[in-house]
Amino acid sequence: MNFDLDRYFLELALQEAENALLENTYPIGAVIVDEDNNIISKGRNQVHPHQDATAHAEIIAIRNGGPAILHGKESRQKYTIYTSLEPCPMCTRAILFANMKKVIWLLNDDIGFGGYRKIKDANLFDERFDEIEMVEEPYEDLKRRQQELLSKWSTNPNHIVHLRNTLK
Repeated sequence: MNFDLDRYFLELALQEAENALLENTYPIGAVIVDEDNNIISKGRNQVHPHQDATAHAEIIAIRNGGPAILHGKESRQKYTIYTSLEPCPMCTRAILFANMKKVIWLLNDDIGFGGYRKIKDANLFDERFDEIEMVEEPYEDLKRRQQELLSKWSTNPNHIVHLRNTLK
């Protein structure tokens, strides 16, 4: 692990998460880089602004990477995805399909929809997971910043708890 570069890209992912919160949606951000540490794409959760349940940060980053991701998959380039929260099951599968070789996140998601570790531990796609290096929660200070964003999100009117309460 290259700590200085990993930290830099995780800080960029955290900036995307902060932007998502400013857009009144779940504060998750993602950044994809190639093996030469060039930024291929960025993404942030856009579920509420786009009214699209699949507009998660990792999915948006993969979509934004477009042809570069597809070419990288064909030519076996080694891409890393940095994300501010453990990927959900949908994003985990997208990461596998996009042929990422490394995934690093700031905060495990044990109480939400975090699915990367659960799917990996279920031994469903061993061949794919065996090709991916996984790094979880490498920086305590950045982890705390993501926790603070999630805490702020819990009071947002777009949080699912508040949306459901308006239906009662």
